[in-house]
Amino acid sequence: MQKSNKLVIVIVILVVTSLAITLRSFGQEPSPETGKPQTETKKATPPQPNPPGPQPDFSKNTWELPADAEKTKNPIEATEESVAKGKELYLAKMKGNCVFCHGETGAGNQENLPKLRRTPADLSNKEHIAGMSDGELFWKISKGINGIMPAGEKRMTEEERWHVVNYVRRLSKESGVINEER
Repeated sequence: MQKSNKLVIVIVILVVTSLAITLRSFGQEPSPETGKPQTETKKATPPQPNPPGPQPDFSKNTWELPADAEKTKNPIEATEESVAKGKELYLAKMKGNCVFCHGETGAGNQENLPKLRRTPADLSNKEHIAGMSDGELFWKISKGINGIMPAGEKRMTEEERWHVVNYVRRLSKESGVINEER
């Protein structure tokens, strides 16, 4: 055989091999690690939905506060500046985000109620808020309730949480109405 015929055969073999590899991998998802198509045995499995069976019922969860939480004193005076900082944190999505559940007035965010596991406390209720010390409010904001209310201590400093306490006190005073407990 001539050299040119051998060269044509080698080129044909390479083209056929490339075509076979391309057709085999056509339509396969690329591997996240390598970017190359995965073989059938290495295909990624789609994310699985929540495991079957009953999901935890967080709706009955409650506060886990220290026994002496009510004795914790507020080190931040409730000045207009503190209340303004507290309001900013209460409304800020990346900080308190209290507005998502409690709404702008503290009486509840009606738009989000269907998404919540239970009705949030009415922070505009004078009797309800007056019945708690600043320390209790601080610990509730700080620790939250597992599965119900996120812990503020994960997104706000201690000082920021005290500003939110001062703002929540103002919310209940400004409401002008004593609401019934829900």
